[in-house]
Amino acid sequence: MTDNESGLWFEKAEGGLGFRPLTWQGRASMFGYLLLLVLAVITYSQLFLTVFVVAFYTLAFVGVVIVKSDLMKDRQGPQ
Repeated sequence: MTDNESGLWFEKAEGGLGFRPLTWQGRASMFGYLLLLVLAVITYSQLFLTVFVVAFYTLAFVGVVIVKSDLMKDRQGPQ
């Protein structure tokens, strides 16, 4: 089964962030996340609000990466 057929958008990578985009969906979601971060820093004038929004976007992106990658494959229990 190829990576496109498996539905994975990200894969494990040695070094760096520990993952890398595998498909166009992964690259698009990473680009969208970075764009949202830049817009949040530019748009919100209060530091607390900016930090809250950036943390929310980061949690959402991490959730997408975990669901759409094989990062947690080694952590699954015996089957």
